[in-house]
Amino acid sequence: MTDVDLFDRLWAALLPMQRLAWEQGVVTQAALDGGRPEVALAIARDAIQHQDERGRLAATGDAGLVNGGSLGEAVAALAARGEARAAEALERQRWWLLRFSPRDDEGVVWHLEGVPEVWVDSIYMVVPMLVFTGDVAPADMQYRMHREHLWDGRSGLYGHRANTVTGDRVRGAFWATGNGWAAAGMARALRIGGDRVPGEMRGRWRSNTCDLLEAVAAHETSEGRFHHVLDDPTTFTDGTAGLMFAYAAFTGVADGWLPEVYAAHARRWLDAALARVDADGVVRGVCGAPHFDSEGTSAEAQAFAIIALAASGAG
Repeated sequence: MTDVDLFDRLWAALLPMQRLAWEQGVVTQAALDGGRPEVALAIARDAIQHQDERGRLAATGDAGLVNGGSLGEAVAALAARGEARAAEALERQRWWLLRFSPRDDEGVVWHLEGVPEVWVDSIYMVVPMLVFTGDVAPADMQYRMHREHLWDGRSGLYGHRANTVTGDRVRGAFWATGNGWAAAGMARALRIGGDRVPGEMRGRWRSNTCDLLEAVAAHETSEGRFHHVLDDPTTFTDGTAGLMFAYAAFTGVADGWLPEVYAAHARRWLDAALARVDADGVVRGVCGAPHFDSEGTSAEAQAFAIIALAASGAG
């Protein structure tokens, strides 16, 4: 099977899947990274059509407050084509993240409507887009605050959810996909920002992400996969996390902030996940939509298979 055949099968399975805002976002990133910009632009137009009065892109019932941020790159690409509506939509999403989205008194954005919680997922939704729009200092503030609430210094891993009012770890489990959101989000932010990210900040992001990948690598199974809860071998193995880690590692090696050995790790993690792609192009053995608490299938797994493949140089 050629890489082109695999890409086509992954896309054929992905496009009919129902998707909410963050899933739409990662699909546009797969399209931009994987050489299908027309798909990204079409989804961006639809995301603008469903932008709510507060500025959230693709607001079609997703309770997530910040998930529309993952669509920023695609909407910006549409604006670059001269569609004035897209530029306005991007600004509205930008200001939602910068000022209007509900947040704690310290400024860290909450993930869900009416719930004073930070989720590790938000690192991916917020930080790359704010870097993309040139709001690097606010991006770093959100990263630092999410890390303060969720990162566990002893394990080097992120817990999933924390209440910013009580300080309680609502879900302190080291969710594999959640750590994938953090690693992939920071790798993407570093790629987008490049030298526009100040040196101290860039060095800290690189060091933190290197340390995170080292911490997750310690939990790799003999198959090159990762358990749904990284340190709990009784949980199923989740291929989505491996694809996210692979993307982050391929990107870090290519951009010069990860040792070359991580290219081999990334290839192993990618191959282990792709080994479970079925004849119809569906990535099996992943954290499943819509609740992501059991094995199943998901649009984000499909998208990250394409994103990781593109980062590997395939296609």
